[in-house]
Amino acid sequence: MGGNAMKHVGVTRQPAAAYQAITAATIDKLRALFPGIGCQPILAYGQKESFGDSDILIESTHLPLDWIEQVKAAFAPQDLIVNGDVVSFDFRLMQIDLITTPAEEMAFAASYYAFNDLGNLMGRIAHKMGLKYGHDGLWKLLRDNDQVFAEILITRDVAKTFALLGYDHARYLQGFDTLEDVFEFAASTPYFHRQIYLLDNRNAASRVRDAKRPSYTAFLAWIADKPQLDRYVWSAWDGGKKSPERDAERADWEQRIFSDIFPEARPQYLAAIEEHDTHKRAKVVWNGAIVAAHTGYQGRELGEFMAACRAGFLGAPHDAALSFEQWVLTLAPDAIGAHLRAYQRSWR
Repeated sequence: MGGNAMKHVGVTRQPAAAYQAITAATIDKLRALFPGIGCQPILAYGQKESFGDSDILIESTHLPLDWIEQVKAAFAPQDLIVNGDVVSFDFRLMQIDLITTPAEEMAFAASYYAFNDLGNLMGRIAHKMGLKYGHDGLWKLLRDNDQVFAEILITRDVAKTFALLGYDHARYLQGFDTLEDVFEFAASTPYFHRQIYLLDNRNAASRVRDAKRPSYTAFLAWIADKPQLDRYVWSAWDGGKKSPERDAERADWEQRIFSDIFPEARPQYLAAIEEHDTHKRAKVVWNGAIVAAHTGYQGRELGEFMAACRAGFLGAPHDAALSFEQWVLTLAPDAIGAHLRAYQRSWR
């Protein structure tokens, strides 16, 4: 994506009519090559005059192992580059980007990638709610301080995601004629505030990335003189800065999301929290310092011994339904030492 991978083979920016013809021909060839495999173009606003590349989603779940070789044979490109999930090649003087996507993510990815930077702009609202909005769904990353200990998939239902973020999905389905129409939609949520988009209020990686995106910088210019868009007051502009206010705000959204809006995701959410709590409590009675004190092992030997202990539950009888951490928590503190010394005698 981005239209730069194939510059060395002479691809050029194409007017809208040529883009549409090339994209249609590409999809026809792909459907002939891979019958039953979903593929679709990424939607653009209606009056977009030219295109640097043609972005096409292709369902990856059932593609044959040699599918890239089949693409080469069918399209005969001068070059083909694989970069992660994107396969780029030249066709009729245009760069084609095939974005491989699992079948279950196709609808969400098509929505997220559509209309230039709309998904990125909507993602800023999700971020303020403590969520991650991307091509593969709406996620909640559970953290202990700065450490992510679980990623919870909340939903891949596009309409429900739009509703949570405050966007009119029915209006979205009508499409957009101009880039300004896209901007107006991005700013239509009741949770909008211009400050959360300013580059100075983004983390370093996001600031560098979005400063290079013409659509994003155009959006910043479009919102600059529109204070009436500031409808919602967030606790802090920079979501990367911890504060009691921000943490309380995100905790409130977390409660609403998992209790009221997406209760179907609540069991996974509660299970992740319980598992993390179990690991934390187990660490108090089972850690490297304790094992080293009982065995005298250090360094690599200590690590190998602890791994063997975990794999074999210290050679002790145990309930197979319990994790190692759950089992450790059933033991008395002095029993752990006895188990360690007994297992050490049989180790190796």
